[in-house]
Amino acid sequence: MNNVVAIIVKTLLNLGIAPNTKGYHYLRDVIFMCVTSNEHITNFSKTLYAKLADKYQTSECSIERAVRHAIKSGWYRHNEELAEKIFMNTLQSTNDIPTNSVFISTVSEWIRINCADLL
Repeated sequence: MNNVVAIIVKTLLNLGIAPNTKGYHYLRDVIFMCVTSNEHITNFSKTLYAKLADKYQTSECSIERAVRHAIKSGWYRHNEELAEKIFMNTLQSTNDIPTNSVFISTVSEWIRINCADLL
Protein backbone atom coordinates (compact mmCIF):
# COMPACT_ATOMS: atom_id res chain seq x y z
CA MET A 1 0.00 0.00 0.00
CA ASN A 2 2.97 2.32 0.49
CA ASN A 3 3.58 2.14 -3.25
CA VAL A 4 0.03 3.31 -3.89
CA VAL A 5 0.50 6.26 -1.55
CA ALA A 6 3.79 7.12 -3.27
CA ILE A 7 2.07 7.13 -6.67
CA ILE A 8 -0.76 9.30 -5.33
CA VAL A 9 1.74 11.76 -3.83
CA LYS A 10 3.79 11.92 -7.04
CA THR A 11 0.65 12.46 -9.11
CA LEU A 12 -0.65 15.22 -6.83
CA LEU A 13 2.71 16.99 -6.85
CA ASN A 14 2.91 16.78 -10.65
CA LEU A 15 -0.61 18.19 -10.85
CA GLY A 16 0.62 21.23 -8.89
CA ILE A 17 -1.01 20.45 -5.55
CA ALA A 18 1.24 21.91 -2.85
CA PRO A 19 1.88 19.62 0.14
CA ASN A 20 1.68 22.54 2.56
CA THR A 21 -2.08 22.92 2.06
CA LYS A 22 -4.77 21.10 4.02
CA GLY A 23 -6.43 20.16 0.75
CA TYR A 24 -3.35 18.18 -0.31
CA HIS A 25 -3.66 15.87 2.70
CA TYR A 26 -7.40 15.50 2.22
CA LEU A 27 -6.93 14.73 -1.50
CA ARG A 28 -4.22 12.18 -0.75
CA ASP A 29 -6.49 10.39 1.71
CA VAL A 30 -9.67 10.52 -0.36
CA ILE A 31 -7.89 9.34 -3.53
CA PHE A 32 -6.35 6.48 -1.54
CA MET A 33 -9.83 5.50 -0.31
CA CYS A 34 -11.16 5.55 -3.88
CA VAL A 35 -8.24 3.62 -5.37
CA THR A 36 -8.28 0.89 -2.75
CA SER A 37 -12.07 0.59 -2.51
CA ASN A 38 -13.83 -2.21 -4.35
CA GLU A 39 -17.01 -0.20 -4.77
CA HIS A 40 -17.68 2.69 -7.11
CA ILE A 41 -18.03 5.84 -5.02
CA THR A 42 -20.21 8.58 -6.46
CA ASN A 43 -21.34 10.67 -3.53
CA PHE A 44 -18.16 12.12 -2.06
CA SER A 45 -19.74 14.54 0.38
CA LYS A 46 -21.88 11.94 2.13
CA THR A 47 -19.34 9.15 2.30
CA LEU A 48 -15.70 10.15 1.93
CA TYR A 49 -15.84 13.73 3.18
CA ALA A 50 -17.65 12.47 6.29
CA LYS A 51 -14.88 9.93 6.98
CA LEU A 52 -12.21 12.59 6.50
CA ALA A 53 -14.08 15.04 8.72
CA ASP A 54 -14.10 12.46 11.50
CA LYS A 55 -10.42 11.64 10.98
CA TYR A 56 -9.26 15.27 10.97
CA GLN A 57 -11.90 16.49 13.46
CA THR A 58 -13.31 19.15 11.16
CA SER A 59 -16.48 19.72 9.16
CA GLU A 60 -17.34 18.25 5.77
CA CYS A 61 -17.67 21.82 4.50
CA SER A 62 -14.08 22.57 5.51
CA ILE A 63 -12.88 19.43 3.74
CA GLU A 64 -14.70 20.36 0.55
CA ARG A 65 -13.47 23.98 0.64
CA ALA A 66 -9.83 22.97 1.28
CA VAL A 67 -9.93 20.41 -1.55
CA ARG A 68 -11.44 22.98 -3.93
CA HIS A 69 -8.74 25.51 -2.98
CA ALA A 70 -5.93 22.97 -3.47
CA ILE A 71 -7.23 21.96 -6.90
CA LYS A 72 -7.75 25.55 -8.03
CA SER A 73 -4.36 26.81 -6.85
CA GLY A 74 -2.55 23.74 -8.20
CA TRP A 75 -4.22 23.91 -11.58
CA TYR A 76 -2.21 27.00 -12.55
CA ARG A 77 1.13 25.27 -11.99
CA HIS A 78 0.41 21.67 -13.02
CA ASN A 79 2.34 19.50 -15.44
CA GLU A 80 0.26 20.00 -18.59
CA GLU A 81 1.38 16.77 -20.24
CA LEU A 82 0.33 14.68 -17.24
CA ALA A 83 -2.94 16.59 -16.85
CA GLU A 84 -3.72 15.91 -20.52
CA LYS A 85 -3.07 12.17 -20.00
CA ILE A 86 -5.20 11.98 -16.87
CA PHE A 87 -8.12 14.23 -17.76
CA MET A 88 -8.21 13.61 -21.55
CA ASN A 89 -11.75 14.55 -22.59
CA THR A 90 -13.28 15.20 -19.18
CA LEU A 91 -12.69 18.97 -19.40
CA GLN A 92 -13.94 21.41 -22.04
CA SER A 93 -10.55 23.12 -22.43
CA THR A 94 -7.13 23.15 -20.81
CA ASN A 95 -8.16 26.29 -18.92
CA ASP A 96 -11.09 24.57 -17.19
CA ILE A 97 -10.53 23.74 -13.54
CA PRO A 98 -12.02 20.36 -12.63
CA THR A 99 -14.61 20.15 -9.88
CA ASN A 100 -13.71 18.25 -6.72
CA SER A 101 -15.62 15.16 -7.78
CA VAL A 102 -14.22 15.17 -11.33
CA PHE A 103 -10.67 15.62 -10.03
CA ILE A 104 -10.95 12.91 -7.38
CA SER A 105 -12.73 10.34 -9.55
CA THR A 106 -10.56 10.93 -12.62
CA VAL A 107 -7.24 10.81 -10.77
CA SER A 108 -8.41 7.74 -8.83
CA GLU A 109 -9.41 5.88 -11.99
CA TRP A 110 -6.18 6.87 -13.76
CA ILE A 111 -4.10 5.54 -10.87
CA ARG A 112 -6.24 2.39 -10.64
CA ILE A 113 -5.80 1.69 -14.37
CA ASN A 114 -2.10 2.55 -14.63
CA CYS A 115 -1.03 0.95 -11.36
CA ALA A 116 -3.22 -2.16 -11.35
CA ASP A 117 -0.22 -4.36 -10.61
CA LEU A 118 0.32 -2.58 -7.26
CA LEU A 119 -3.26 -2.92 -6.04
